Amino acid sequence: MFRRQRINQFVAAGVMCALLAQPAAAYQFGGLLGGGRSSSSSSDDNCDTGNENRSRSVIGSVLGGAARMVGVPTFVPSSTFADVLATAIACRLDEEEQEKAADATVEATRSGAVGSTAEWESETRPGVRGSSTVTGRTQRASAECLEVTDVVIVDGEELRQPKTMCRTPPSTRYALAA
Repeated sequence: MFRRQRINQFVAAGVMCALLAQPAAAYQFGGLLGGGRSSSSSSDDNCDTGNENRSRSVIGSVLGGAARMVGVPTFVPSSTFADVLATAIACRLDEEEQEKAADATVEATRSGAVGSTAEWESETRPGVRGSSTVTGRTQRASAECLEVTDVVIVDGEELRQPKTMCRTPPSTRYALAA
């Protein structure tokens, strides 16, 4: 009887841990409780899971929760860089890589010159690198804006993400346009 009770407690604790870890794991692996979004979703608060079906989403959530429990990193967009990095890029990078990508964007936009590019390379994962390039300039009512294209390569797979970054005087720094 005692042994069965102990096993039930262990299983209950495991389920609780998985449910608590689920929100962070959902960013990278899809959602257990609300996953399976369509690719037409315009929400920028989660990583895109548009190509996953419901069963892959559940399996990914469980695996993501288990990975976090044993110390394997899962990639969650850091709020520290939310004003510079697009979620689609941040979801593929660990926090150190997100910082490097954000620094590259700041460097590329510093001069405001079209064609200005800054590159970075991961020190934590081989085969991960990227760049930010200013591709155009626009003027909005009270802000000066730049069109910037971020490119991230992870294990040979390239992702290009255009974004608009603006600055409103007296600010000297560009941030993602809403």
